[in-house]
Amino acid sequence: MVLYLDIDLDYFVSPIIRESVTNHRPAAGETFEIREPAGLFTILKQKEVFFGHKRYLFTNHMQSHLRWWLNGKPDNTVIHIDAHSDLYGHSSPSLTNLKMLGCQNYLWHSIREGLISDIYWVFPDDAVDISQPNLLHTMFAPSQLGKTFLQDNILHAELLCLLPDGRKKTVSYRLLKAESLPVFRETAEIITVATSPEFIPRQADGLIDSIGRLLGMDETVVQNVLKRHADMKTVR
Repeated sequence: MVLYLDIDLDYFVSPIIRESVTNHRPAAGETFEIREPAGLFTILKQKEVFFGHKRYLFTNHMQSHLRWWLNGKPDNTVIHIDAHSDLYGHSSPSLTNLKMLGCQNYLWHSIREGLISDIYWVFPDDAVDISQPNLLHTMFAPSQLGKTFLQDNILHAELLCLLPDGRKKTVSYRLLKAESLPVFRETAEIITVATSPEFIPRQADGLIDSIGRLLGMDETVVQNVLKRHADMKTVR
């Protein structure tokens, strides 16, 4: 079991864009607040999340699943820093018939394939209210939930899953803000960063440079991602 750090740039954009058009940038005109990633990285340092050497930058978040699969290690912990849960489109404990792999459900696929068993969903301040009594029931069917409780500003839940081979699997799921993360004292073996151009406005593309510098990303990779963002059409 190892630790993965999984970041989506939409975490830094407010208000959150909740609906998108495939292969199109959000419509122009709305005013957004863009938060610099340095604040988050300061918190990660305080929580002693150390950065390993495997660092990946890409546009579609489902690529995280590929990187974890290629790493070949089972039952890992992921710190999922994102404006969205990415546990969408599935309402049954059985993981046999998941919808096609995409950015909206790659965490379900990762659970089914034994890649992860422990998830910390770190959400931005305006994403969800974990004190809302029925929050988890707006996200999951009752049959998917085991024990749930709120403690120390962290909403804990058991996700009850049934694997294709008939084995039961319980995933530890926690919803929290970055400052509520525990101290890990552990190196994130893989760091994945999704730029999600369908979910961030063009004025937020500077985040790609910022996070590239913070993580020491290869400049060629950063420029290739920036070009893909620039070339994508805008919703009209």
